[in-house]
Amino acid sequence: MNRFFKFAFAALALMVSVQAVAKKGTTTVAVVVDEKTYQQIPSAVDAYVESVGNATRKGVLVVDKWFNPDSIKAELYRMYTQQNLEGAVFIGDIPIPMLRDAQHFTTAFKMNQKMNIQRSSVPSDRFYDDFDLNFKFIKQDEKNKLFFYYSLLAEGDQEIVCDIYSSRIKAPEGANKYELVAAYLQKAVAAKKNSAPMDKLLHFGGHGYNSESMQARVDEAVAFAEHFQFLNGKGADLNYIDHTYDNSVKTRLMAAVADKDLDLAMLHHHGADDTQYLNGSPFVADPQGWIKLARNYFRTKMRSAKDKEKTRARFIEQYDIPASWCDDAFTPEREKEDSLYAASMDIFLSDLDGYSSGARMVILDACYNGSFNMDDYIAARYIFNPGNTVVVKANSVNTLQDTWTTELIGLLNWGVNAGNWAKGQLTLESHLFGDPTYEFGAQNIPACYGGDKFNVNEVIVSKKNDVKFWRKVLDAKVADELACDYKSLAIQMLYNNKAITSDELLDILAGSSSKVLRLEAFNTCRKIADANFAKAIILGLNDDYELLQRLAAMYVGKNFSNELLPAVVETYMDPTTSDRVAFQLKGNLKGFDAELLKAEFVKQNASAPYWEGEVAFGKLLKMIDNYEKDFVAETSAIKDGSMSLKDQKSFARARRNGCEIKLIPSLVHMIETTNDAELKLTAIEAIGWYMYSSAKADIIAQCEALYAKVNDEAAKAELLKTLNRLK
Repeated sequence: MNRFFKFAFAALALMVSVQAVAKKGTTTVAVVVDEKTYQQIPSAVDAYVESVGNATRKGVLVVDKWFNPDSIKAELYRMYTQQNLEGAVFIGDIPIPMLRDAQHFTTAFKMNQKMNIQRSSVPSDRFYDDFDLNFKFIKQDEKNKLFFYYSLLAEGDQEIVCDIYSSRIKAPEGANKYELVAAYLQKAVAAKKNSAPMDKLLHFGGHGYNSESMQARVDEAVAFAEHFQFLNGKGADLNYIDHTYDNSVKTRLMAAVADKDLDLAMLHHHGADDTQYLNGSPFVADPQGWIKLARNYFRTKMRSAKDKEKTRARFIEQYDIPASWCDDAFTPEREKEDSLYAASMDIFLSDLDGYSSGARMVILDACYNGSFNMDDYIAARYIFNPGNTVVVKANSVNTLQDTWTTELIGLLNWGVNAGNWAKGQLTLESHLFGDPTYEFGAQNIPACYGGDKFNVNEVIVSKKNDVKFWRKVLDAKVADELACDYKSLAIQMLYNNKAITSDELLDILAGSSSKVLRLEAFNTCRKIADANFAKAIILGLNDDYELLQRLAAMYVGKNFSNELLPAVVETYMDPTTSDRVAFQLKGNLKGFDAELLKAEFVKQNASAPYWEGEVAFGKLLKMIDNYEKDFVAETSAIKDGSMSLKDQKSFARARRNGCEIKLIPSLVHMIETTNDAELKLTAIEAIGWYMYSSAKADIIAQCEALYAKVNDEAAKAELLKTLNRLK
């Protein structure tokens, strides 16, 4: 571990290890099980611990007799320093850290923490697997004793870099939960005896995902061919299902995922803890179909309305519809019909009763499907069934669509286990479920790296600090497309050791033939976020890989350097720009100086007229003027005190998503003048989101000046957290 670690060792749990300590030169995996689960199914747990071991790795059983997250973390850290710990598996009722004041580690979760403490906390095992994150214990939940609430401290890292991987094996609550765990462990043991190479993948695109951009989906297929070299040969399958295939795609998708020959199912959709949202309103091409959908819409809205008669009258008047369209909303026949229609659109927990999933690995790229703080949750149903699924990746709260969900995924094809693959891209909400040591058979490893006998898992742990080794991996004379994920891993390792510069990353971003490697270079440039980041964004906006272009467009709204203006305007005016990229850019235009932005639009329009025409171009310029009017009105109201306290808090919170440099003076003004403690802390926390700003150096200087002046202890601590994030 290279980074600063500060951790209290008080209250160590009474824990017992019943496996032999790993031999020198090997790694270990901690199998942490609660005392009651072990008492119920000892032979199943012991067999699983034994199966974790191989030529370079040993399983170590840890029975938690203390039931305290701090104690478990202390034991894991001891094993990390003394037994070369590479990962941990939590079986049964292992305490769940409910983390607070760490929303900058999430991709989308931005709930006001004044709300219910259980709802506004993030269930996350980053507490256990990133030793450089420091937390303050708040309390144990009064009702659910499994929940322990913690607040992220300013002292310690403000970036997630997991030291080990982790995974949960937590069955749905019920009388048979121990039987379910035992059956799963037996399945995981058996799966290791037949870790065949990958040859069959499934991709699903749900309603509303990535704005349903076809360019995004086409480019993901192209990237898959880089990640998985076997797809370029005969006998391999990459199959696609889109929600538009059927008005109710549920049965098709469930049948496809049940295929016992399927290796990996990548499921992009929206979700809840108990639902996979698949379909939206279907496309229909006839008047009868339109009317049927409209009547269903009005009936559904009436049923959920508080004042049903008032709602009915408003619909009839506002939409000029016949009263008969609403009058049967509450008849038993129609309610049953509408209920069955709604149930056909999505996958619910009840649909997974008795279901057997065939895919060995399932990625649920959706919100809340991995809510392991719930008694029952979607991810659990995919591992606790008789099918082949051994490991699932899912999210405990909501997640952003604009993320790289397949980063390093090609390493799975090289025999990297699920834990070592996921470790490098875990956010606060993302988790593995099932056996993290499961691995597919290795294939397609270039000879210069050692061929299919090369053990990538071993070097990920043993060579993690070996800069010379990873430099050789990155510089090896093998086509980037053939080793894109291994070279991407090398970039991550070099970054973790502070051994790669943004100049080197720009060279890769500008010159590599691999879409995947270019995206990794951009992603790492983002983490460094120095003066070169604007150049990386420009290269990204001009890239032909839609995901890279989309992420670059998103980070335009985090950086806002004037250097970006020509590329932003050119991309926005390009008729081939995808909807998702254009959407990101449109929302970010308001962060630039209005006059400079308009001048660039006018300049480029003169040489290459806007494809939507002069009328649309005029509306575009007017939109920028309106943005400026809103900016002046908002900041003036803050300065003269006419903006309400409630609106000031909303303004400050909104900066977490929109890091406009020109709004920093307003945040600083709030901090310096307000007497409201909540507003002061909200404004300070918001400044911490300017990690990628082109004005970061100036913002740091302002925060340091504030830190010197502020006397309030809470405000000082929040400023320290913000400074640590910015630096």
